Amino acid sequence: MADDTSQNSGTQPTTGTPPATQTKSGSVDPAKIAEVEAKYTIPESVKNKYPDLIELVLQTESMKQDERDYWFQILPVMSEEQLAKFYGILANEKKQLQKLDAEYTDQMKKLNDKHEREWTDFEVRKKREALQKVESASEKTEAQTEEELLKKLSEA
Repeated sequence: MADDTSQNSGTQPTTGTPPATQTKSGSVDPAKIAEVEAKYTIPESVKNKYPDLIELVLQTESMKQDERDYWFQILPVMSEEQLAKFYGILANEKKQLQKLDAEYTDQMKKLNDKHEREWTDFEVRKKREALQKVESASEKTEAQTEEELLKKLSEA
């Protein structure tokens, strides 16, 4: 398998050797590094050569801590082809999860918008009913007042 380390429009390749450069974010949170180093033993050669792959291993939801440890320990002895496939699998998983998250977020937004419209309609109906009651009461009072005035005029 040929190495494909070119970046297409700012995205990481999903095939080929994982980039042996800085992570996409550029800056790394020192507290996060300390937390990772406390949990995992990552060989220096792996830290230096595959920071993006480390990031993917840490972010994946499909691995437990002991599985991550295992992968960190065998990374130095993996062939370039194996590394490329592993990187591709993790990158694809991340992409698919992001796609699912986006779909979920979109569906939730649509559902929330629908319920918000229904709630707004409900509130408008309640206000309209309240106004109609006030108007009806006002009309009754006005009719009584008119009747009383007419009665007084007819008596006079």
